[in-house]
Amino acid sequence: MLSRPPSVIAPLTVSQEALLAEMEQLNSANTNDPKAKVLLHIKRQSMRRSIMVGNPLERKDENMMTDDYDWELWASIICEQDLTKPIKLLPKHVQRGVPPALRGMVWQLLAQSKNANLEREYSQLLKLTSPYEKMIQRDLARTFPGHEVFKDKDGIGQEGLFNVMRAYSVFDQEVGYCQGLAFVVGPLLLNMPDEEAFCVFVQMMNKYGFRGHFTPDMEGLHLRLYQFDALLAEHLPHVARHLQLQGVRSTMYASQWFMTLFAYKFPLELVFLIYDVILAEGASAIFKFAIALLKRNETTILGLDFEQLLDFLKNKLFEEYKSNDRRLVDDACALQISPKRLFQLEKEHKQQLAKELADAKLLDELQQTNIAFKKKAKDLEFEVAELRREHQDVSEQLIESKDNLIHLYDERDSLQDLVDSLQAEVTGLPSQVEQQRRSQFDELCNENSQLVHKNCLLEDQLASIEALLIDMKMKYAQSENQKEELQRTLFEIKRSITT
Repeated sequence: MLSRPPSVIAPLTVSQEALLAEMEQLNSANTNDPKAKVLLHIKRQSMRRSIMVGNPLERKDENMMTDDYDWELWASIICEQDLTKPIKLLPKHVQRGVPPALRGMVWQLLAQSKNANLEREYSQLLKLTSPYEKMIQRDLARTFPGHEVFKDKDGIGQEGLFNVMRAYSVFDQEVGYCQGLAFVVGPLLLNMPDEEAFCVFVQMMNKYGFRGHFTPDMEGLHLRLYQFDALLAEHLPHVARHLQLQGVRSTMYASQWFMTLFAYKFPLELVFLIYDVILAEGASAIFKFAIALLKRNETTILGLDFEQLLDFLKNKLFEEYKSNDRRLVDDACALQISPKRLFQLEKEHKQQLAKELADAKLLDELQQTNIAFKKKAKDLEFEVAELRREHQDVSEQLIESKDNLIHLYDERDSLQDLVDSLQAEVTGLPSQVEQQRRSQFDELCNENSQLVHKNCLLEDQLASIEALLIDMKMKYAQSENQKEELQRTLFEIKRSITT
């Protein structure tokens, strides 16, 4: 789909296009000439009658050229358009509706989208490739699948959508392509050629502020939903409270309203009327339509539960307007939503975002601090475990030393008993010793001296073991002190974490 499709405007016939072209030629006429003014008035009347004849469905009686449109107003706007100034229409004229034959031109005037440079840029963009082409192609069949203009795979409608979406994805690379954009462009293509639809779409994204609905962070959509929630609570408090009690948030049903301008589910004839008011009054008109829809269905909404509510809000809200779609415009225009209130809500939303950002930053800092404390606690727990292992080793060594000491004590007692016994024998048998041979006496003396020497050695060994035991006890006392200090530190850290 690289070619540029012709216009897909359905309401205009060949004769009507010629008449509209004649209208545009009158713009360059010298209206300062009194004769030219009279001629201009006559031509307006003639074109009005010609358009009426070309649209028999819009006239009430073939003998009476009357209808619901103020043709004088629309002829004046088309013939005396000033592209350098905004077109401001009275709400009552928009409420009565824009003539379908002139809708595309009126939308372009309201959006101030006439831009020859942008149209030339569009032609150049069509020659470029987009990384979103496959995604756009995949979504074409899901955009207005029941409409005769868009239902054919290779039809003019899908071709126009593909071209505008592909060109815009290259034109605005930050937005690129998102689902929902095609639903905004579709109504434009039904009323004007694709190059003009592209220019109006660019104005809607930038001038009307719809671009923020499709940026990566969707900051504009979040703002609209915040404002909508506040306005809903002010205008329909019972509905707002019921939705809140049922757990139905505006993101579940109103997001598609703001992203597709109600084109996703609503009949296109109703969407055209919504576009009329939005392009005339600005993006804030969406709030009027949203609240008007809920207000008209308030009784039904208050009687539904969660699942029924979601289905009703997404698919059945417009049923009340099937018999008279202009009544939705009447209901919306009857609501008063001041720009000052919207600005105040925008300011509150920015403050809330700033607070949430600050809270998120503080939470991140606390989480980092908590992670640091946990790491420190883990390190201390590891140190305590090491000290416990060392303490266990020392305890085992102490037990072993005590066992050895007990054994030495027993051995010392045995030796002492032996010494005492020998000394008693030596004391009790002096006469026998004197009577024995000198050699035996010497042997006994030697043996006695050896035993005394061995006893001295054992006493020295016992003294060293007692010194070792004292040293072990001191180390054990130090380890107990360190253990108590570490436990107090661990307790303080845990208490700081829990607080």
